[in-house]
Amino acid sequence: MFKKYFANPSFLFLLAGNLYCIWYYENHPDGFATVVWIYWFQSIIIGFFNFLDLLTIKNFDGGTLKINNAPASEKNKGCIAWFFLMHYGFFHLGYCIFLLVDFGVRGIDKNFLLLGVAAFLLESVFSFMKCKQLEQKVKMNIGTIFFLPYLRIVPMHLTILIPAFTGIKPSLLFLVLKMFADIFSFVLY
Repeated sequence: MFKKYFANPSFLFLLAGNLYCIWYYENHPDGFATVVWIYWFQSIIIGFFNFLDLLTIKNFDGGTLKINNAPASEKNKGCIAWFFLMHYGFFHLGYCIFLLVDFGVRGIDKNFLLLGVAAFLLESVFSFMKCKQLEQKVKMNIGTIFFLPYLRIVPMHLTILIPAFTGIKPSLLFLVLKMFADIFSFVLY
């Protein structure tokens, strides 16, 4: 079952990027802010490509997703895409404010940040192209496409909440949750 994922270059790229972030943190514990900002940018990239996917999807099943009590259709998919962009964008605006207050931008390894963002951008481009090829053969569930990126919000929430209540350092918890959210999202999509 997992063999097909390990044969997929996009999956391997995603896994390698996450493992590299964990390795980076283990070797540069003071670089956690850099890793968190990479995650934030990765999440923005995923949201942008998800918006493009929702906007350009042609072969889809509306499933149970409704807008104004009407099933998702070619007629209202644009509204769905724009609603996603605004809603997901506001989540990330809030996280950006949290990151600026909690971590700031001082001490960020700019080279590692750029490398990480570039790697995840490249992976997202490949995944988007593969998705569009798959869409020609298979009907995609627009509800799954809409909601799947929100899975990435879970590591952010838990990283903010668990340390606040337990005193646990957020760093390794965050990195492990991030990797599982990325892998789970990839497998579901």
